[in-house]
Amino acid sequence: MKKVIVIGSGIAGLAVSIRLALKGYNVQVFEQNSYPGGKLSSFSIKDYRFDAGPSLFTMPHLVTELFKLAGEDVKNYFEFSKKEIACNYFWQDGTSFKAYGERKKFLKEVEEIFNEPQYNVDQYLKKAKKKYDLTSSLFLEQSLHKLKTFISLDTLKALFQLKTFELQKSLHQANTQSFSSPHLIQLFDRYATYNGSDPYQTSGIMTLIQHLESAYGTFVPKKGMVSITESLFGLAKRLGVKFSFETGVKEIKVKLGVVSGIKTKSDSFSSDYVISNMDVFHTYKKLLPNEIPPINRLKQERSSSAVIFYWGIKQSFPDLDLHNIFFSKNYKKEFQAIFKDKTVSEDPTIYINVTSKEVVGDE
Repeated sequence: MKKVIVIGSGIAGLAVSIRLALKGYNVQVFEQNSYPGGKLSSFSIKDYRFDAGPSLFTMPHLVTELFKLAGEDVKNYFEFSKKEIACNYFWQDGTSFKAYGERKKFLKEVEEIFNEPQYNVDQYLKKAKKKYDLTSSLFLEQSLHKLKTFISLDTLKALFQLKTFELQKSLHQANTQSFSSPHLIQLFDRYATYNGSDPYQTSGIMTLIQHLESAYGTFVPKKGMVSITESLFGLAKRLGVKFSFETGVKEIKVKLGVVSGIKTKSDSFSSDYVISNMDVFHTYKKLLPNEIPPINRLKQERSSSAVIFYWGIKQSFPDLDLHNIFFSKNYKKEFQAIFKDKTVSEDPTIYINVTSKEVVGDE
């Protein structure tokens, strides 16, 4: 039985360990923390529990798929429900908007609040779906490191539809040409931040991100986001995956151009394959010190980050939902501060995640 070492027990590390175990590999995961999940974990301060890391759950089928592959019923280990309202949006002039997950309700609300014709928004969403359908198999379901990905029929279809992707426009330009309401433009510009981009610089192809919410909806795990980690960790263990916690990897061993295992602070482990679930930059710079790194990849501009506060408040807020956005007055100035001036905006957009609205035990 061939052995695979996985570095890091983040969600991707857990998922790949499950898939490999199902393929018959001997899998061992090394994690420097004392718990699994990486960013997707939780912690408590006195009476308050907090989910750390991501707070928005979309595409739950990617989680349930792992249980189906293992022949298990996901309902026995992981429960989630669909949100009626994806997010509440607020502007400084007093405007507020509930983004319903159901298409008809969403379009009706857009017309009532922003005076934007339903037809315009519906066409925008259909175009976003087309972009997603043309590219998802390339960027989400196949490896970008294999030549066959780029000479496939799906790639040819996408190439013949290049105009659809609006690559020559920024996301903001694409939204400005689609809508007349400044508030609605700002709302759809926000989707650039899903991967830490600037809507005034990133390509118009990024309208496809909104499709994930409009087509699949947003969901909430019954026991919080951390239950995704807990359920996958349990599944991996049942499949025989071994975990070594508080064991940071110091180096990936390479002999004659072939990976042969890893080194920790106190030991060395051999394997047939090594998969790193760590940051790409850290993997090449720290774990592969003697290998020639892919310079062009490591020179890519970093995405934006966020300043996060965890507050436990003994008060309820009926106007808020699970996900809430309070927009800045000048969106362009905000992104100039982040990407050009490299500082925190004086008037930042604020996202508030209130888990007590949905998660059992967080009330």
